[in-house]
Amino acid sequence: MGESIYLSVVVPAYNEERRIGKTLAAMRQFLDRQSYVYEVIVVNDGSKDTTDAVVSIIAEGWPELKFISNSVNQGKGAVVKQGVLGAKGQYILFSDADNATPIEQVDKLLPYVTQYPVVIGSRYCRGAHVHIPQSRHRILLSRASNLLIRILAVPGIYDTQCGFKLFEQRAGKNIFANVKLDRFGFDFEVLVIARHLGYAFKEVGIDWYNDMESKVRTGREALRTLRDLLRVKLNLLRGRYNSSSVVVSRHDRISR
Repeated sequence: MGESIYLSVVVPAYNEERRIGKTLAAMRQFLDRQSYVYEVIVVNDGSKDTTDAVVSIIAEGWPELKFISNSVNQGKGAVVKQGVLGAKGQYILFSDADNATPIEQVDKLLPYVTQYPVVIGSRYCRGAHVHIPQSRHRILLSRASNLLIRILAVPGIYDTQCGFKLFEQRAGKNIFANVKLDRFGFDFEVLVIARHLGYAFKEVGIDWYNDMESKVRTGREALRTLRDLLRVKLNLLRGRYNSSSVVVSRHDRISR
């Protein structure tokens, strides 16, 4: 009987044919050096390019790589949820396909996860280092959106949107079972749900490199942030985040 998986890494991918190979190579180089057992789960969000083919080829020579391919685009929140709920690791990390936060940064999060079931990477708290910054207007819009998020949803957290978050297995599955938002607003929704279900979380500064090919359109996303904040507040009022009864099984299977 094989060893239990210590770390699962969930990577959402949409039209990532130019970046996913390099990102997965960097992840494998780091993870193969670790003493623990791991798995990487790539979830294809209905890509229209050759992402599916690229990941399928890589998976043939990498037993620890699992691949979930969706034919229809569902949104980042939906596919991260799909990956987390299918993960088998004692701890579950989701990390963006652009590798903006290098996988090595998980070493900064893991020391806290025994005390905090949710540990989130941050570009704006103490200890963070932004090596390649965003443009000035993107930074301003990002900080304005974060101010709204702090006022209306998650007080005291300075970077809810960084795509580098670590969860203890049961906490992660219970939280994501309640996620309702399919797109970018899920990042702050998971923290609202964590707090609502009584899970403590910790914000940790990480190294971050802006990717000039980012698909995020800040003007549009600022409007979506406000809309999603209102949806999250309504979900709280309606008691839609009250489930905490996910059954965690070490024998859950992931579609290939």
